Amino acid sequence: MNRPVRCGDQGRTVYRDNTWDIMVKDKKVRSGLVALRRTARAIHSSALLALLAPFVVHTALAADHVGAVIQPDYLGAVAVAVGSDSHHPIRYRDAVYALDTVITDDTATTAIEFLDRTRLDVGPGASLRLDNFVYDPASTEGSGEISFAVGAFRYIGGQMTTEENIRLVTPTATMVIRGTELVIFVWPDGRTEVNVVSGAVEVRACGSAGDTQLAMSGMRVTVLPDCVLTRSALRALPAGMAALSLPSATQGGDDPDPDDPGKDRRGDGSSPKGGVDGGGKPGPSNNGGTNNGFGG
Repeated sequence: MNRPVRCGDQGRTVYRDNTWDIMVKDKKVRSGLVALRRTARAIHSSALLALLAPFVVHTALAADHVGAVIQPDYLGAVAVAVGSDSHHPIRYRDAVYALDTVITDDTATTAIEFLDRTRLDVGPGASLRLDNFVYDPASTEGSGEISFAVGAFRYIGGQMTTEENIRLVTPTATMVIRGTELVIFVWPDGRTEVNVVSGAVEVRACGSAGDTQLAMSGMRVTVLPDCVLTRSALRALPAGMAALSLPSATQGGDDPDPDDPGKDRRGDGSSPKGGVDGGGKPGPSNNGGTNNGFGG
């Protein structure tokens, strides 16, 4: 850094650095030189910050990275980043990030692999939010939460040994999973059907005030819009992505057959507080503050 040095009694100021010395008598010129040097230092600092900015942004994004698309063919799936009003296509090997909302239209599908190799298949006409997913490969421990707004989904657990820390949330249900393969249907009115292909899942209706049901392989649990929870035999599921077509409301939304021996009806049809509003539509839930409608 240059520093002015007074030279004797001649009223001169000398600016010294490693390359040049300037002797200045005029105060205006001297002030101009001081301002010029300060401006140069500021420009240098700004240029350095601009050079480092991409690395800072990359580091921040890397911390939020939760997985990537593994479906080779692009069929129209898009993602909306948190705070953004626009969407972007998500293609094979594209990264997905925490709080991304993934959307498919009536003909689109996608498949996402998370950090521990958990797989999530997304059928047509679906919407979900990747709230968070954290995984430590050294300890194989982690946690996560995914909010399903509407659509058909297949969830296949990965390498995480603390899979009970994963929460799968819909407008009317919260699921805690244990080494599980699930096929999940969420209808526009919030009703949810969970089919347990393998493993086990604990399903709670409409937040902490709702009934809870543990379902094992070969079973399904349905949570109706009024938060009534029912259990029955596994739905017949086609192989592959065809299983992810959302059944009609009459096929999937009605109570199981009362004569079905696998049925176990829970609840009296009343609506737990915070689960649904007075009109039977999904409302704010008591599931740890998650807004299942992605509204805030």
